[in-house]
Amino acid sequence: MPYCLIRLGCQQEADTQMQICNGGFFFLVCFLLLGFQLLCLLLLGLLSQVIPLPVTPLPLILFLPFILFLTTLLFFFLVCFPQPNAPILGVSQLAAPQLSPPPTSPFLKSAGREDTSPLGTHQHRRSVAPLHGGSLLRCARIKLVNNGYRDIIIAINPGVFDENLIESIKEMVREASIYLHQATKQQFYFSEVKILLPFTWTINSNLVQRLRTQTYAKADVIIAEPSLKHGDTPYTRQYGGCGEKGRYIHFTPNFILNDSLASAHGTRGQMFVHEWAHLQWGVFDEHNDLVPFYINSDGVVEATRCSKKMKGKTADCTGTSCTPCKIDANTGLPNGNCKFFPEKDQSSSSSIMYVQGLPNVVEFCDNETHNVEAPNMQNRVCNHRSTWDVISKSDDFRNVSSPHTGSVKPTFTLLQAKHRVVCLVLDVSGSMGVENRINKLRQAAKIFLLQIIEEGSHVGIVTFHSTASTASQLKLIDGENARNELAQLLPTSARGDINVCAGILSGFEVLRGDDGATNGDEIILLVLGKDSGMRSCFAEVEQSGAIIHTIAIGPNVTEELEQLSVTTGGLQFAVAGNLETSEFIDALSGLSSANGDINQHSVQLESLGSRIGNDKWLNGTVLLDKSVGNNTFFTVTWEAQTPNVFVRDPSGKMYNNRDFVIDRMEHTAHLKIQGTAQTGTWIYCILNPGIQQVVTITVTSKAADAKDPPITVNAHISRKGSASPVIIYMEVTRGFLPVLDAKVTAIIECPSGPPIEQELHDDGLGADVNRNDGVYSKYFLNFNGAGRCSVQVRVQGKEGSTRVEGKRRRHALSRAKYRENGGIQNLPEKLLFKEEDLVVQLGGFSRVKSGGVILFPSETHSDHFPPCKITDLQATASENKVELEWTAPGGDYDQGKASRYEVRMSENLPQLLDHFSSATLVDVVSLKPQPFGSREAVTIALENTGLRKGRTLYFAVHTHDENHLISEISNIAKASGFGLPIEHSIDINISVIVSVVAIVVFIICFITLITNCVLNHVHRKRIFADEDSWTERK
Repeated sequence: MPYCLIRLGCQQEADTQMQICNGGFFFLVCFLLLGFQLLCLLLLGLLSQVIPLPVTPLPLILFLPFILFLTTLLFFFLVCFPQPNAPILGVSQLAAPQLSPPPTSPFLKSAGREDTSPLGTHQHRRSVAPLHGGSLLRCARIKLVNNGYRDIIIAINPGVFDENLIESIKEMVREASIYLHQATKQQFYFSEVKILLPFTWTINSNLVQRLRTQTYAKADVIIAEPSLKHGDTPYTRQYGGCGEKGRYIHFTPNFILNDSLASAHGTRGQMFVHEWAHLQWGVFDEHNDLVPFYINSDGVVEATRCSKKMKGKTADCTGTSCTPCKIDANTGLPNGNCKFFPEKDQSSSSSIMYVQGLPNVVEFCDNETHNVEAPNMQNRVCNHRSTWDVISKSDDFRNVSSPHTGSVKPTFTLLQAKHRVVCLVLDVSGSMGVENRINKLRQAAKIFLLQIIEEGSHVGIVTFHSTASTASQLKLIDGENARNELAQLLPTSARGDINVCAGILSGFEVLRGDDGATNGDEIILLVLGKDSGMRSCFAEVEQSGAIIHTIAIGPNVTEELEQLSVTTGGLQFAVAGNLETSEFIDALSGLSSANGDINQHSVQLESLGSRIGNDKWLNGTVLLDKSVGNNTFFTVTWEAQTPNVFVRDPSGKMYNNRDFVIDRMEHTAHLKIQGTAQTGTWIYCILNPGIQQVVTITVTSKAADAKDPPITVNAHISRKGSASPVIIYMEVTRGFLPVLDAKVTAIIECPSGPPIEQELHDDGLGADVNRNDGVYSKYFLNFNGAGRCSVQVRVQGKEGSTRVEGKRRRHALSRAKYRENGGIQNLPEKLLFKEEDLVVQLGGFSRVKSGGVILFPSETHSDHFPPCKITDLQATASENKVELEWTAPGGDYDQGKASRYEVRMSENLPQLLDHFSSATLVDVVSLKPQPFGSREAVTIALENTGLRKGRTLYFAVHTHDENHLISEISNIAKASGFGLPIEHSIDINISVIVSVVAIVVFIICFITLITNCVLNHVHRKRIFADEDSWTERK
């Protein structure tokens, strides 16, 4: 074949390929490019109706299509115009482009600072032996036997009268047992439940048993009237942190009996299991009424829930009318009253701590389904651990070896309380005869008999030294005469050795005087001496069914004394041996009835004691609030010479010694205010006219209105483990409402050293878990030697600031808001009270309470603790920087100051949680920690592009002290790009921009196509002309 023909054939093949490249192929690419942009426009439009989209800077919108166009053009030239000596590449021969590694995130560098700090490698140990403390500590008497929970106490408040509650409670527990068994993967169920009925109910005696050591105050579940804060919604009172047991579950009679109300939360059994998880395992809710939505790490708006597989719809509903949610342009979140309504029928089976009432929800969120980003209490308190992770690592799971395959039907026992029966068992051994102790015992016991013990109670008196004697059999308290008769029988002398068991056994004999049994009766045991034979009667004590409260005087009392109260569920108190303060009186004043009828309790408003010299004054004020005023007593005690006492009421009326009932033999003076005492500031002035002596004053009062509960103070002393510090909790409430902004001071007196004063706070920092819940907390780290430390708490409310608040915060999510058959079921919750009733100013008030005893055995020694966890870290994003703020922790938990902060940041939340040391280190070396409670702030400048719209960064802090101990990781703070200023922004709609750019690209592609076709036509004519010319020449 001639060369020219071969060349012509090749040229024609090349021309054919060129036509394909320059014509159809290029047109196809341009058409696909246009279609791609139109598709993006459509997706943007649809997506903008579902979630808020970040606004992209205009230059990027305009430049991106031209990059795509130039890329296509380059492709065109590479395929269709090969370079000389280069092979012509068909489409199938194009190699795939090599992708470069993604650019590194423009995080702030550590400014040359190496990250060499280890995470959590320092261990801290100390020996804190078991302590017994807390005047209202809920004893952990629930037992787990063969996978079943036993000795669960459900107590009905004395103010509730409806016997139908009994069967409804039983039905709730039966249903809950089945649900619990399923929720815990066949591990647990409710085996044995005791229902405690009020003594005011008239019940067939054949149906009930006599209670033993069970009381309303120690119940696991209470049935009581609703509060302003929670209404009829069940809730669990929790003091401590993650994994710590709660105090009690509160159900209302209306919730138990009203089927329509209970159904709003699912079944009662489902609700019980939800609250049981709070109580028994110390987990928290996975929803958040205050933060119902958040932006996740992908820039997508999510409802605060667990798991994220929980499907539903967002809407703004008022009553039964719902409208689409509006998006806040600054936050990117739904605003107004927008809520998430889960579908009634779910494919997801978790989580019970989010919404327990849906049919398919039968599990807790585990590590696979847990929503680690959700801004809820579970993540905040438990460091983003799943609820099932906390539950499965509890002591309960360590005590079972296999699932339960038998019956899960519980058994029930009805118990009924009776009127209070008490025996004072008083130590009158020789050691009580020195330093005027026996007289101070009489003074304190007289206050108990005249002011504290409730009407209708039965009281007896036993004294003991080496033997015991009965000073009084049981006497009914039915008026002042009975009280005074008992007071006259208190001991006046002390002698001999000590035999505690003789006194206890004689006390049992006195207690049998009313019905022949000791079940549920009480002994108040006061001991000064050391008795090595105290254990000899422990078996009889345990079998008696009686409750023993212990008061240890001085540092030398046998350590086994507190075991008597722990075994029987009693309270523990300690009194300094010199008796120079009012501790003795405080201890006995703290022994009110535990039957739940707080309106019958005497409330201690003031208690102060001091050694004062000749012609010196003891002055002070007492703030009487409107919740108290009936049966108000001013009681003064002294050692030798009668002081001159003056009391002035708020109206200016003056009381003096002539108005007091003075007992010069017992060195006491009592003033009873007739009727209801005036609200306001009462002033007392006490002049000591003679030799130096100890003078005390005590003021008590009762509720002004039987239907309006007084402000009360309850103490709880806790520790998490043998290597953990003591935490002092003081709960200040009015009924079930928290009292906020009070000044709460704990005074701890130990055998050596001066008294230690610590102010407790309700701010969610340090030892305090929840802000504004009425629980004031503080770590106690100052150990002044071995022995018993007594705790007294003083509470003061200020006029104009202290208040009770009924705003609803943490409770189970109602099933009254869900989607079914495409519609939203938004059943409005019934308000029991007007909105303006939810916040009430209390004015000034005073309270004093004995907080119990902290026991430190001889091997206890002081040591250092790490800084406490930062719980309020906040991140605020602005242009090219992020501002971090938090409250400074202490060097030892919430005391002192730390040494340095370690701040890290990441776009990946799990990295901060699981691999903190590998996250980007932020340079805060110039930030010197301040003392605990101070506000810290640091500004972080982001290099390169900074924090852009729609992007999220996470921050966390570890705190180090001078002993190289490290705190827990702080809460995670999130900085989102929403709300940042926009660079080079133009006020134009993104859809219009994309449409214009798409049209321009199409026009360019079309012009290029026409131009290419014309050039091809000219080129072909030239080739044919050349062929004709060659033919003619040939």
